[in-house]
Amino acid sequence: SDSNDERQKWKKKSKSRDQHHKSQRKHRSRSRGRSSDSSAERDRRRARSRDRRRRRAGSKSSVSSVSSASPPRSRGQEESVQQLSLQERLRMKEEKKKQAALMKALETPEEKRARRLAKKEAKERKKREKMGWGEEYMGYTNTDNPFGDNNLLGTFIWSKALEKKGISHLDEKDLKERNKRIQEDNRLELQKVKQLRLEREREKAMREQELEMLQREKEAEHFKTWEEQEDNFHLQQAKLRSKIRIRDGRAKPIDLLAKYISAEDDDLAVEMHEPYTFLNGLTVSDMEDLVEDIQVYMELEQGKNVDFWRDMTIITEDEIAKLRKLEASGKGGPGERRDGVNASVSSDVQSVFKGKTYNQLQVLYQGIESKIRAGGPNLDIGYWESLLQQLKAYMARAR
Repeated sequence: SDSNDERQKWKKKSKSRDQHHKSQRKHRSRSRGRSSDSSAERDRRRARSRDRRRRRAGSKSSVSSVSSASPPRSRGQEESVQQLSLQERLRMKEEKKKQAALMKALETPEEKRARRLAKKEAKERKKREKMGWGEEYMGYTNTDNPFGDNNLLGTFIWSKALEKKGISHLDEKDLKERNKRIQEDNRLELQKVKQLRLEREREKAMREQELEMLQREKEAEHFKTWEEQEDNFHLQQAKLRSKIRIRDGRAKPIDLLAKYISAEDDDLAVEMHEPYTFLNGLTVSDMEDLVEDIQVYMELEQGKNVDFWRDMTIITEDEIAKLRKLEASGKGGPGERRDGVNASVSSDVQSVFKGKTYNQLQVLYQGIESKIRAGGPNLDIGYWESLLQQLKAYMARAR
């Protein structure tokens, strides 16, 4: 029993000794934590003091630059200026903090969520820029990307490929820089490929446009040839109809004029006279039809014999005007026929124009034109213009 009592006393002593050691260890750990906290606090105070010294040095340099351009100040004034500037900066900083705190206090939960999302997005964007991402990939995230990659923003390291390339010794920072250069090179190469593709497409479009223009020119040339062939066909048909009418003895004035101007068809025996003699015996309506037929021939012949047809048009229109004057004066009727082309020409006009050649008539024409342009108080403009109109018809006959 005595031995049991001693054993119990020894257990109590060892237990109290262990508790004492444990409390001492806790005390030492707390003291170490406090010492570490105090050392961290000392480091923060030292960093703040260094920042203050740096700001003071910057303010001194700015004040010295200002004071060099201004009159010299005393040391007390410089210190006061530095203190004011420092106080101003501190005040502005405090105001900014207060405004930010006020905005945070007054913002709604939706605004708070939007602000945090914007901050997070800006942080991720900065991280992507460091990784060398282009603008087209800036909107991709780990959860929203077309590649199905949940770790898109992280750096994938393929150890075996790095060992094969002999760059397994590079650290993560060097690998990121290398990947960034590779991405930039790929982006530039892709831009070159796009530029070449656009250039090829532009050249292809230009070639197609040139081919289309050539095709249009060919079609226009064919169309022009078809038009010429069509006009030639209609001209040949008109000449054929003229032949038939002349052969059957029912020739129209346009048939005789076309036969007169043509050097072909010598097989048709038609007695040739001056072309204006074919107007004898025609009424006003007949000569109006003749003017229309002359216009059709001028279009079909496309400039051939244009002087002849123009002169015949002038002569025909002159005869139409004379017949209308006779009808208006009562010396003729709408159905009355004429005996000769010169029957209605007055005696004074005949005396002026009769027997003159084309060149003489042209000189006379120029003189009458100059007389009309000069004018004068006693000049009968109507008479001279009528004379000029008749002279055109005489010149057409002489030609």
